[in-house]
Amino acid sequence: MNTRNTKAKEAIVRIFQIHTRPLSLAELHKYITISLPHTAYSTVFRLVSVLETEGKVVRIDWRERGSRYEWADLPHHHHIVCQVCGKVVDVDCDLFNFRESDIEQATGFSIQHHSIEFEGICADCQKK
Repeated sequence: MNTRNTKAKEAIVRIFQIHTRPLSLAELHKYITISLPHTAYSTVFRLVSVLETEGKVVRIDWRERGSRYEWADLPHHHHIVCQVCGKVVDVDCDLFNFRESDIEQATGFSIQHHSIEFEGICADCQKK
């Protein structure tokens, strides 16, 4: 990897560490071009793919909103998204009292991955 891509990778890591909400590739590209204006979208895509392969970034697939990415060191959680303004809030899994091991035992499945997506209208948008 050349020096420029190393700087871009370091910048992407910093962006993930600063922004705790899931980010799209377009958002990452917008943020990185603030400090590295000549960074191509394809470079962001490639570097995020590398970070995902390394297990440092997790992809979240939101059907209508497309994929988002977040830093993998965060405790396991889900998200609730406002249907009006797009605000994203983390939801702690402990609120649900469900564990993959309990589900595996009850169903006989070996869970490889799960995704739970909540949508609603945030308190601010409800006031409008």
